[in-house]
Amino acid sequence: MDHVFEFVKVVGAFLLVLGPLIVIHEFGHFIAAKSFGIGVPVFSIGLGPRLFGVRRGGTDYRISAIPLGGYVRLHGDEADEHRSGAPEEFLSRPRWQRFVVYVAGATLNIVLALFLVFLVLLVWGVDEVPVPEDAHPVVVRVYEGSPAEAAGVELGDRLLEVAGRDARDSRALMSEIQLSPDSVVQLLVGRGGEQVRLQLEPSPDPKYRLGDPGWETYPDRTPGQALISQVLDGPAKQAGLRTGDVIVGAGGQRPIGLVDLHILLAGNAGNTLLLDVRRGEELLEIPVTPRSERGQGMIGVSLGSTEVVHRDFSVGEALAASLRINVEMSTTLFVVLDRVARRVLREVLSLSMPNSLRAFSGPIEIAQISFQAVTGGVQTLLGFLAFISLQLGILNLMPIPVLDGGHILILGIEGAMRRDLSQRIKERVIQVGLLFLLAFFGLIITFDLIKTASAS
Repeated sequence: MDHVFEFVKVVGAFLLVLGPLIVIHEFGHFIAAKSFGIGVPVFSIGLGPRLFGVRRGGTDYRISAIPLGGYVRLHGDEADEHRSGAPEEFLSRPRWQRFVVYVAGATLNIVLALFLVFLVLLVWGVDEVPVPEDAHPVVVRVYEGSPAEAAGVELGDRLLEVAGRDARDSRALMSEIQLSPDSVVQLLVGRGGEQVRLQLEPSPDPKYRLGDPGWETYPDRTPGQALISQVLDGPAKQAGLRTGDVIVGAGGQRPIGLVDLHILLAGNAGNTLLLDVRRGEELLEIPVTPRSERGQGMIGVSLGSTEVVHRDFSVGEALAASLRINVEMSTTLFVVLDRVARRVLREVLSLSMPNSLRAFSGPIEIAQISFQAVTGGVQTLLGFLAFISLQLGILNLMPIPVLDGGHILILGIEGAMRRDLSQRIKERVIQVGLLFLLAFFGLIITFDLIKTASAS
């Protein structure tokens, strides 16, 4: 019974997140069509049979039985409709108007993403650790048997370059390592005042098939000392450490910063360390013995910095920051799509299973993440809605038949030819696109099931 209840909660969260975003997308098409005087016989919230609704201005505004998104039906745009050439028919309108109608849905999703990020920044601001912009990643864990260990990476190495790119750019680490498994990546690291060149061969992780170097990094020159934000089962709990404790010294080093503490713990699996802990007004000495996990010492805590700064935003600052954040998310999405598409093409040409598609999240995984977002509070939910809305908008503009981008591509071809393609050709193109999407989503759902099974 508990499993059923959990399933219902996860599905409900999925519908709560994805449903409104699809309705907003369809509302974009609806508004654009109405503004041009194009007939819209149906605007439906939900799919399937009509439950109830009202008819106004030639449109049936309805609630349908299946609570997943919605749709609009444009007059004269259905394959089985008898077209008279009336001006309210969609295909009777100029191509530029049809283009606007097609692009309006994705545009509204992107605008929504901008607004939601703007709203979160304006209302809540951000809590951030003021890490210097020129801070390099420092290796604080090197797991036993990992590609990093094989490459000769050591604790405390500062990553300077990854495949010739500045390692301070997180997109370089993502593009050259996470999205490039089974490749040879040239590293330049700083070690003891010298620069050392290494070769890393990131192996694909078993769940997502993304490149896994087998290390953990933390920005150098992170200010403040280690604040325990969560205590899990393990040595820290057994030693009596608590949430809110501040570790001001360890192993004879005092004061000690976050990076040095991570490195000290990682390199002392099985060795007892004396921690200097500030708890309120008290200063305690607590011995703890890190346990070994894949050759690295861990005590079972989540650590943050004591130097967290709250930042509020004016309206102008929130707008500018929202635009920057959404541009960065869009750029990241295009990088991911490009790298994954290349890997999938290589796998298909070699007649092997396109395992690279594991990098995408399907409905099962999105539902699980949606549940976490819904239960994480309003701020977390709005941020997640913005992220999904932006991706929904961008992916709908991909030039794939069935999607809005496919229709826009056909309009572009017709504009170049100065004539419309026959309805039969359009239908065949749409059918091919539909088969492609069905095969794509079939694989995504298959990998979703595999990932879910491996996690349980």
